[in-house]
Amino acid sequence: MKKTITIGCIALLFFTACRKELSSNLILYPNHPLNDTAWMKNATGSATLNELAQLMFPNLTVDSFNCSKTDTLTYGDSLSIQIPGSSFTYAGGGSGGSGGGGGSNVCSGPVRIEFFRLKTKGDFIKFFKPTISNGYLLETGGGIFIRVTQNGRELKLLPGATITIRFSDTQDPKPNMQVFYAAETIPYLTQGNIDTMHNWLRDLDTTWIKTWSKPNSTNTSIVTGYELASKNLRWISACRYTDSTLPSTKITAVLPPNFTNRNTVVFAVFANQKTVVRLKDDFDSRSFTTRRIPIGSKITLVSISRIGTDLYLGTKNINDVGTVTRYVIDPPVQKNLTEILQYLNSL
Repeated sequence: MKKTITIGCIALLFFTACRKELSSNLILYPNHPLNDTAWMKNATGSATLNELAQLMFPNLTVDSFNCSKTDTLTYGDSLSIQIPGSSFTYAGGGSGGSGGGGGSNVCSGPVRIEFFRLKTKGDFIKFFKPTISNGYLLETGGGIFIRVTQNGRELKLLPGATITIRFSDTQDPKPNMQVFYAAETIPYLTQGNIDTMHNWLRDLDTTWIKTWSKPNSTNTSIVTGYELASKNLRWISACRYTDSTLPSTKITAVLPPNFTNRNTVVFAVFANQKTVVRLKDDFDSRSFTTRRIPIGSKITLVSISRIGTDLYLGTKNINDVGTVTRYVIDPPVQKNLTEILQYLNSL
């Protein structure tokens, strides 16, 4: 009897130790999704990853204004949106007017605006919007998502109309920033799915973004930021290309077998610039990879997983990319959503 109790206690201690941290060896849990180590050849439509994205989705700021009139919406010292009057039409076509009639293509009357500032590197992860343009790395000074609707229908800017967005960054403004828009194949906020084909595209107007500075509302410090002239709504950012002539390499991230392309996403977060790269899952090697990482970069690999109803966070600090290009992410640790969001906000 004593021997049976001892064995049971050891087993219980082992199970408890494994609940929060998973080793690189496969651990079997009876009737638990952690037993599933199968990879998908195409994980684009993974319901688990879409659910993960929806969990991390931040709250939007919601406001309203009269789109018939020119207006400037101001939110503290850090954000203002200048909107010309009579500059909206329905994104899918149709007549404008607060009642949906009138036969005009120009909308009028009250409209709803929703927006979210992309300030930190973690914000770009939450929205699955890595700073990549056609495979090339971007450094960003921040961005914003803006959606305008009337009677539940989404609006867009009329041809030739421009809104002016002024926002401050978490750092001093940097030179040679340009306006970029996210090309969407899936309107994430509408359908709730990850846009795996996400791509930032530079505005046809390639002039440098203006910067600004002013005293804050209490006249105790100076606030600085960017001024973007945008011809589009939805995803807008201030970015610049990084130096693509620098020697670069492909990096590979490997996780324990329980963490697959069906339940895990991996990002590379740069330490000394606001650049975020999502690593692509590679079915053949059961790993996550990306190219064009400059040799010598200091980055952190971040993995986020949803297995069953549990969430896991894994990290790997890399001080000098290039000496080794295959990295084993430290065994992911079980976290709650608040803990994961706190970590992302700290990046």
